Amino acid sequence: MPQVAATSVPQNELKKKSKRRTFSGPMMYFITALTVFLSLFHLYTAFFGLLPAIQQRSFHLALVLPLIFLLYPAREGSPKDKPSTVDWALAGTITACSLYVFVFYEEVSVNAGMLDDYVLYLGAAMILLIFEAARRVLGYVLPCFCGFFLFFAYFGTYMPGPLAHAGLSVTSIIENLYLTTDGIFGMVTGVSASYIFMFILFGEFLSSTGTSNFFNDLAMSLTGHLKGGPAKIAVISSALMGTISGSTSANVATTGTFTIPLMKKVGYPPHYSGAVEAAASTGGQIMPPVLGSAAFIIADTVGVPYLKVVEASLVPALLYFFGIWCSLSVEANRLGLKGLPKESLPLLKDVVFKTGYRAIPLLTIIFLLVMGRNALFAACIGISCCFVLSFVKKEDRMTIKKLICTLENGAKGVLPVAIACTIVGVVIGMMGATGVTLRIGDAILAYTAGNLTLTLAVTMGISLLLGMGMPTTASYVMAGAVGIPALIQLGCTPLDAHFFVFFFAVLSSVTPPVCVGAYTAAGIAGSPPNQTAFTAMRLALPGFIIPFVFIYSPTLLLTNVTNWGSFALTLASGMIGIATLSIGLEGFLKVELRAYERAALVAAALAMIKPGFYTDVAGLMGLAAVYALASLRAKNRTVSYPAQ
Repeated sequence: MPQVAATSVPQNELKKKSKRRTFSGPMMYFITALTVFLSLFHLYTAFFGLLPAIQQRSFHLALVLPLIFLLYPAREGSPKDKPSTVDWALAGTITACSLYVFVFYEEVSVNAGMLDDYVLYLGAAMILLIFEAARRVLGYVLPCFCGFFLFFAYFGTYMPGPLAHAGLSVTSIIENLYLTTDGIFGMVTGVSASYIFMFILFGEFLSSTGTSNFFNDLAMSLTGHLKGGPAKIAVISSALMGTISGSTSANVATTGTFTIPLMKKVGYPPHYSGAVEAAASTGGQIMPPVLGSAAFIIADTVGVPYLKVVEASLVPALLYFFGIWCSLSVEANRLGLKGLPKESLPLLKDVVFKTGYRAIPLLTIIFLLVMGRNALFAACIGISCCFVLSFVKKEDRMTIKKLICTLENGAKGVLPVAIACTIVGVVIGMMGATGVTLRIGDAILAYTAGNLTLTLAVTMGISLLLGMGMPTTASYVMAGAVGIPALIQLGCTPLDAHFFVFFFAVLSSVTPPVCVGAYTAAGIAGSPPNQTAFTAMRLALPGFIIPFVFIYSPTLLLTNVTNWGSFALTLASGMIGIATLSIGLEGFLKVELRAYERAALVAAALAMIKPGFYTDVAGLMGLAAVYALASLRAKNRTVSYPAQ
């Protein structure tokens, strides 16, 4: 019986899209040795205990940053097969700068304020080289934004309104960023040097042992036969891949290469196929346990157990995917699409019993977290499970060569996230040193006159704006530094406020004009990028409503549920509201809806999404009225009149 098999992205396609150099000969072996050592260092410290904070972070950067200069060319015309002399010089310089902090930090801290000039030169060099490394990997947007904060710190007396401050000297800026744990060696870098690295490495081990194929097969067996089945495969597989992936683009590249052609094959237009994958892959970043690598930063910043962050993310993530699912069902009914033939799909029992063991490492991590074990320990055990279970089937077996390749790819995969976390330390450090964070919060409150809804809307705009073209972790940290204090002052709990900002930092991946996730999907689908982006944004629109819902109904985050009956009613109301919103946005309910009917459905959806008995009743009445009108028109169209 022929079956549609799940396939991973061809390696040659990934290489074409990667900015990284590829090497051969001695240079290839050198990079392999360095990346494997980087992975082994993090495995060792995760299992036996982290080094003191600044030493862990500085040694992490002493390995990560030179790799960037060796692997990423300075410009498009630079050699792609070997580093230039300048690259070697920059790699050596930044290694020395970071290792100085690793080796001599205790001596430096004792002599604070009486530093030799050469220490300041090392600090200045490291700060500048971090900006160059970020430019090579992430482009110009994030370095330019972070660079503004250096000027902001120095020219404080010239800043307007609440941004004005006394100004910092060049020496103070360098000391703050280079020789404390408030700047480039700050908390965000610390999370990168521990949790993020380990979970990205864990994800690489899962991919190497075929778990991504298992996710695709499972999604196909569950949903492939439904109306518009391939689109629903994309939703399920992207949600599952999101549990281990820290990047929207990586999620699109992994699942989209398989799901987008299937969607086009059953009749979805190319731009819609790409949009479905982009919206679903974006949602993968709010799926626990990784949350686009931000879960660990949220836990450390708020000061709550990591498991509580995972727990809080569950219902919003499921509501987001429920919204996309509803939109797909409406579109499939409009186009009259069928599912894939059952005989071409893998059988669920075969998927579960023959390859279901591949999910054991992920389930093991979740179990250990529920039991209260440290996330780093859980990641180590998960990686160990991957290694052991790879010997179940010959094709998955973790040979020495495959193990080295996995360790190498894991280290390379962490580079974009690591440099983003490092450079946003400039923003955090300068805002903390100038004391301007609370004043910005006060300015937002003054502008919104203390109105919570308006403050939420302004914070949403800031998060989407700062997220354009940036990694989720970077946009979340920067938007959080600006918007979260105002929300907390208005009575939001810290966890709720952080989740609100995080949600919109994730959604910036499908928000035009700069939406990397949607553009990646458009490239695979062969569709116009902007059309794909705006369609993806429409599919993801329920996700723009969900953060407002859990701010007004915090029980949806499962952190303070006191009445499960009330929680169930709130959840049911939210789900009906999201389904109604999807119908209104897609414009089809048995028949094509008229403009006023669509508007009525959107209004009804917003009424039901907002918690409250009267708003729920009003929303249900609006839905019922539009359903009755649509049913009547559909019935009139199907009436057959006898021949005269």
